[in-house]
Amino acid sequence: MGIKQLRYWLGSLTGQIIMVALFALVLIQLIGIQIYRLEREETLGQVNSRFTLQRLISVTRLLNQSPLALHDEILRASRSETLHLRINDHVIAPEQHSERFEHIVRSKLSYPEQLAIYISAERSNGKDSRSPRDLSHHRHPPIRADVRLQGGIELEDGRWLSFTSLSDREPPSWSIKAVLSFVVLAALLAGLMIWLLQRTTRPLKKLAKQAERLGRGDKGDPITESGPREIRDTLTAFNRMQDRLDRFISDRTRMLAAISHDLRTPITTLQLRCEFLPEGEDKQKIQQNLKRMEQMLNATLQFAREDGLSEPIKNLDLPSLLQSLCDDLQDNGHDVTLAEQDTVLYRGRPTALRRALQNLLDNGVKYGGKVDVSLTTTPEKIQIQIRDFGPGIPDAQQEEVFKPFTRLDSARNVEDGSIGLGLAIARTLIHQHGGQLLLSNHPQGGLWVQILLPR
Repeated sequence: MGIKQLRYWLGSLTGQIIMVALFALVLIQLIGIQIYRLEREETLGQVNSRFTLQRLISVTRLLNQSPLALHDEILRASRSETLHLRINDHVIAPEQHSERFEHIVRSKLSYPEQLAIYISAERSNGKDSRSPRDLSHHRHPPIRADVRLQGGIELEDGRWLSFTSLSDREPPSWSIKAVLSFVVLAALLAGLMIWLLQRTTRPLKKLAKQAERLGRGDKGDPITESGPREIRDTLTAFNRMQDRLDRFISDRTRMLAAISHDLRTPITTLQLRCEFLPEGEDKQKIQQNLKRMEQMLNATLQFAREDGLSEPIKNLDLPSLLQSLCDDLQDNGHDVTLAEQDTVLYRGRPTALRRALQNLLDNGVKYGGKVDVSLTTTPEKIQIQIRDFGPGIPDAQQEEVFKPFTRLDSARNVEDGSIGLGLAIARTLIHQHGGQLLLSNHPQGGLWVQILLPR
């Protein structure tokens, strides 16, 4: 998996939830292991304390019942890594001592009250609790941290059995079994979540594709409403929205066509009545206005009829389409050039795109004379650029030209028959494909038209 693929995966809902789940799993495992170690250490401390007391009781009995010559041998046999034993002439009574442990040892030994027992159940910070005299006269390993029990028991001969009990702490480490169990658990969790999230997000992916198709004017079949309740509700709302938009557009188109058709009757009546008017300037102006209105209605009816057609979306070769349009203009004597471009397939409505591009090219040759056309592609979009060499359009009026029946006579010399619907129709058709139509003045002069179509 490359860096781009990893970033894409981490940016997805599945990737982010899995990363959060794995992070939570690691955190829970670490906390659980720490709690287990603390409880284990506490339990081992209690067990070690009881075991230490039992050993001290046994060693004290042996020392009291054995000859003095065997005492060193008994101490060597009774010492361990966690229990240091030695015999001293005296001990210093600790400031704090455990009466409970002292009572247990005294009762087990049946010790008289005149024989002292000092047991301190405190933790050490790693400092050696033995006296300098002990350190100089006895060779023992240095005392480690975490002392559990320490103190002394007075023997019957007047000497003292000094002891220090250490905790049996294991260094923190990860065993192979722990690592393997964690890996298996993480893999099972990740697999289960991937399956669950893919099942959950599959309808969302269908929703995204259907929304993209709808934005391009391609109304597909309703999405199957599956998945969790929230996602089913979302899909239901989208299907309803899609149906309502389709009805709204169809009703609007039919209403526009009906209004335009109905207006032809009064216009025809006015034209007939105008024929009976006396000749003069007023009659000519009325006839020109009526002719103008008829042209506008014809253009509106044509647009409504074409917009109402359910043209299927197909794969079309954009360079071939542009070359065909440019060849037609060149055959009519216009100066139009198209930069060479490899095959670029695009899913769209061939007739609608052809009409949009035809309107833009006609405007270019009509008002700019020479026209240059180019096509560039990126992984995200297709860009068609049309540049003419005319006077251009002022920046403040570049949005106005997209309004129906708008003509900028001050910017361009409008020929008879132009009603100002070309750019409006072109942008509507481009928007139906989910694209954009942008106008700007070229730095070297002329108007620069950019068409951006999604891949």
